[in-house]
Amino acid sequence: MKTALAYLVLAAGGVITASVGAVAHRGFAPWGVIGSVLMVAFAAVFARTSMGFSGLGAFAATWVAMTLVWSLEGPGGSVLIAQDALGISWLVGSAVVMIAAAIVPTRILVGRHGAA
Repeated sequence: MKTALAYLVLAAGGVITASVGAVAHRGFAPWGVIGSVLMVAFAAVFARTSMGFSGLGAFAATWVAMTLVWSLEGPGGSVLIAQDALGISWLVGSAVVMIAAAIVPTRILVGRHGAA
């Protein structure tokens, strides 16, 4: 039960960071993008250190799903993540920090005591 709840929390974190970042990345350019990407980086590292690669996968999968939803055109023709420099910076920057969280060795993230 504890493990299922942990995955649910990480998935909710993916939804929240994607939603907040989709709105905040356009504010105060370029600081909105930088802050949004840093938010994803911290959340991805948290997911990796708490539940390993499967936790990072749960976080990243929900982040990608919600980001896809927010990048689609709405009924009035508007989008939250536009295909401009800010939108692409948000998408690419977030993907890069999630990949970085995946390839950093576990020993660096949790130390020797966390390695099996």
